[in-house]
Amino acid sequence: MTTRNLLPNLIFEPMHADDLQQVLAIENQCFEDPWSATYFRLSLKRPRSDEYFYVARREQTVVGYIIFCIFHEEAQILNIAVSPACQRQGIGKYLLASALEIIQETDGEREVLLEVAVSNLPAQYLYRQFGFRICGIRKNYYGRYKDAYVLRKGVEADDAT
Repeated sequence: MTTRNLLPNLIFEPMHADDLQQVLAIENQCFEDPWSATYFRLSLKRPRSDEYFYVARREQTVVGYIIFCIFHEEAQILNIAVSPACQRQGIGKYLLASALEIIQETDGEREVLLEVAVSNLPAQYLYRQFGFRICGIRKNYYGRYKDAYVLRKGVEADDAT
């Protein structure tokens, strides 16, 4: 599935330092325990070859972002968020589909893993649409009494590459 036609008014591109203010605003609005500005700054300043930071942009506005890693035989979705003002418009689906395309374009078959709060039913629904299935639980992952499901799906390499 190509994401280019999914939401033609959005641009999926690598995150830059100039995006940080908007990304941090979304991070702080979406999460009780947000990632620090320092983490984002350092990651963008000294990028790792296995870590990917992308934004979804509408005109000049960042409306969401996704962070993922690709290792030898697995990939992991580390963080995904959409501005509360832009939720339920397909942006989360666009971000996830775009990241999965990048993962699929890399060599070899791999599993994709992620954690999602047991209480986050909208996110679980999104992940199920992409074939993610529960494979475990992490107790207190998001703090005391806030468990997370571990989800996974298989991704085959794209033969066209």
